[in-house]
This record gives sequence, structure tokens and C-alpha cells, in this order.
Amino acid sequence: MKYFIQVTLTTYIATILIYALWSYITFSGPDQGWVGSLVYLPHGPRVILYCFFGIRSLPALFLAETTGPALVYGDQYPDFWAIANIASLLSVVLAVEILKWSRVTTFNYSIMKKINFSNYKFLILVIVLSALFNSIFTNLIVDLLNTNMQISVNVVFRFFIGDITGAFVFLAYLMIMFQLLSKKKLYKVYKD
Repeated sequence: MKYFIQVTLTTYIATILIYALWSYITFSGPDQGWVGSLVYLPHGPRVILYCFFGIRSLPALFLAETTGPALVYGDQYPDFWAIANIASLLSVVLAVEILKWSRVTTFNYSIMKKINFSNYKFLILVIVLSALFNSIFTNLIVDLLNTNMQISVNVVFRFFIGDITGAFVFLAYLMIMFQLLSKKKLYKVYKD
């Protein structure tokens, strides 16, 4: 239970901070909202935290993805975005499960089986697959539930590219941060 609380707090705080940073950068200038979808930083914590913390991170990720936009947009935050948030989270889960099931790992499939993400090729594949699923499923839900918005192929492609670049920027930030922390001896690296 203590581990679940630590994972939940870490996941929620990290995701909210990244969302706040992304929304500040995106919406600080006039009419630059669509530019923010080219580097969607919140996709990084969504993928990385689910890959490393597993199913324990899903409640905090959902809460962060629902409260983050609600805090930024306030009354303009539509109710159907919560359903789109579920699709975003399930896209990461689906990407990880497909990776477990595929030939990239082994043929011994189990939903509870863990993947070793210390090899970055699995993490990069999950980033790309989840970005693909997220761009399709989220825009499909938004198009079905909101008749005022017209979703085109350009929007889906922009979501796909933005999710990938946002996750890579977040991953690069984590790599740099942990390198600096290890040099300062603020955390210990365990070698097998």
C-alpha cells in the first residue's frame, strides 16, 4: 500500500507539473495553441510512468490528465475529454500489451508479465505505438462526441508527431537529470 501511495503521488505530481509547463509554453503567446500539439509533453509521463510503474500509475495518470486541463481551461473544459483521456491511457496500455504479445519479446504471453524497459528499444516502440493509437482513438472520440470540431488527417498526424516528440523530449530530460543527479551522488546507481 505504501508503494502504491508513493507511485500515485509521484505520478500525479510529475504529470501535473509537466502539463502545467506544457500549457504555459503553449498558451503564453497569441494563437499558438496548435503549435503545442507538435510537442505534446504530457505524453512523455503517460508512457514512461506506465512503463516503469505499471498499472499502479493509471489512477494517478487519469486524475492528472483530467484535473490538469480542468485547472488550465476552467469552465471551457468539455466533459467528453474525460473519455478521451481514458482512450489516451488505454493507448499506452494497448501498446505495452501488444509489445508483450508480439515476437519482440517471447511467446509466453501473460497480462501480468513485465517487460524489461532498461533496453530503450522497447520503450521507443511503446512511445511510437501509443502515439499512433492515441492519435487515432482520441481524435475518433472527439469527432464522435463533439460535432462542432472537424478532425482531419492533419490533426491526427499532428497528434502522432506531437506525442512522439513530447515523449522523446521528456525522456531526454529524464536522462539528463538522472546523469546530473548521479554525478552529484544524489542517488545511487545499482549495477548488476
